[in-house]
Amino acid sequence: MSRALTILYILFCFEMGVFLFVLPWVSLWSQNFFVTQYPWVSSIALNYFVRGAVSGIVLADIWLAIFELWRLRRQLGLVQTRPLR
Repeated sequence: MSRALTILYILFCFEMGVFLFVLPWVSLWSQNFFVTQYPWVSSIALNYFVRGAVSGIVLADIWLAIFELWRLRRQLGLVQTRPLR
């Protein structure tokens, strides 16, 4: 990927990760159209285990952004590699 696309990808992954990490714990999660109209969605969305699972899965998204940032640093030559002995 080009550098610009890689940077956009890193920003997208990190921002979506932070957004979805916080979203299950704010009132917007429990006060939307689907939760109020469908009781089965409400029972699933308001379950604390589901909220925790969403937040946990999102940590992988944040880790992916950090990993791609680390890889970009190496591609740009900003990291000095140690010679092997």
